[in-house]
Amino acid sequence: MAACVGLVACGGGADDPTARSQPEALPGGGTAAASARSTAPWVEVALQPTDLDFPNPERGFYRFTTDPARLSAAELDSVVAAGHRLVYTPADLSAYRTRDLPASYLRALESGFAQLRARGLKAVVRFAYNYPGNETDYLNAQDARLSRVKRHIAQLQPVLQANADVIAVLQGGFIGAWGEWHTSSNNLTSPANKAAVRDALLQALPPGRTLQVRYPADLAAWYPTPATPAQLLAAQPPAAARIGLHNDCFLASPDDVGTYWASTSAQSAALRSYAQAASSVTGAGGETCLPPQPAQARMACSDILREGAAYRMTYLNRDYYQGFFARWQAEGCLAEVSRKLGYRLQLHTVAHGATAVAGGALEWTLAFSNQGWARPLNPRTLTLYLVDAADRATALPLAGTDLRQATPGDTLQWAGSVILPAALAPGSYRVLIGAPDAAPALAAQPAYALRFANADSVVSGVQWQPGTGRLALGSTVQVR
Repeated sequence: MAACVGLVACGGGADDPTARSQPEALPGGGTAAASARSTAPWVEVALQPTDLDFPNPERGFYRFTTDPARLSAAELDSVVAAGHRLVYTPADLSAYRTRDLPASYLRALESGFAQLRARGLKAVVRFAYNYPGNETDYLNAQDARLSRVKRHIAQLQPVLQANADVIAVLQGGFIGAWGEWHTSSNNLTSPANKAAVRDALLQALPPGRTLQVRYPADLAAWYPTPATPAQLLAAQPPAAARIGLHNDCFLASPDDVGTYWASTSAQSAALRSYAQAASSVTGAGGETCLPPQPAQARMACSDILREGAAYRMTYLNRDYYQGFFARWQAEGCLAEVSRKLGYRLQLHTVAHGATAVAGGALEWTLAFSNQGWARPLNPRTLTLYLVDAADRATALPLAGTDLRQATPGDTLQWAGSVILPAALAPGSYRVLIGAPDAAPALAAQPAYALRFANADSVVSGVQWQPGTGRLALGSTVQVR
């Protein structure tokens, strides 16, 4: 068995292609490639960045769509044609405030999620009992009793778990006007009732999916100490690492229209500091809104570029409020905002052994950075692909490379080795790298693959392959 290079642990054999591929962890939370590696020949590829703006899963500007039970092919096709990969689907439960969700509605939800899956889209999902037509009607909005809410969440649990692959994030919903956790007609905004809805939603979601709530004060009351990256990456993450924030009046007033309301300015500032710390782990999203007093809104490019980074914004509603987008367009930063929302992973170098033996270890190192504002929302790891002369690809998942480790602005250096299949035929193999979706149903779909922020190169052979969702490195491995 080949020696491990820069690894925390070794293990596994020829039947486990993902074993022995754990990056080395450094004090302070970073990772680094080992300073020593085997003396066998290596191939190193230097990659160049690109400023190209392209869609990527689970991030960016979303488009507002209809209830997931009423999604139409035409509606979703228009989203794809416009170059988006994320939609917001407000599920309207107003017809079911006093009764169970009918089987027909649950089946329609399944159909809606299937339509998303067929088009390479994911959704920000929120269930609510009312959607007031404007921002003055909310005081009369009706929701449901807590017992009914819990019953509905229990009914939805199988649907949410079966379709978690196309749910980017679930917003809290259910409580109050628009499901924004205020002005409840059934006292659902009490601390005990909010906690009960939170617990029911966490139970309904699979452990790998995030819940987002509307108000930082709720999150701070539940978890005074924000989650850490280590908790986020744990096999069984605690609740604090599974709950983030959505701000539905981002930048619109001094307290973001109540988002950071508190009795004193010091308390409001403390909520902002808490939200920034929490979002640095779980990310955040939302939308702008109609400013109550336009002169107090923070609509300039300097505002969005500063606060988008500070609050780790992963997604924003592109359909509302248009005044912000018009200002960003006029000042010249709209394209930069589009690129920066969420993650933007740029590879710097990828190196691997020039030769390998079937059933033996192939060593690798890589360096990359996150040029976006946030970590990826959901688990996703890297994969090397060895492609033979007949274009048959052998996938080699790199264990320990969960891309949620990619703190914005930091450069990570990882090293490891991966076992080649014992039956791999001798010959020359082209090497590609990818970051497919973690869900088995989506892993082979290129629309769900993460695209790296790297430029193609005719000279080196580096080239993004849209048909496979992989980046060709222009290098080869000789397998003996």
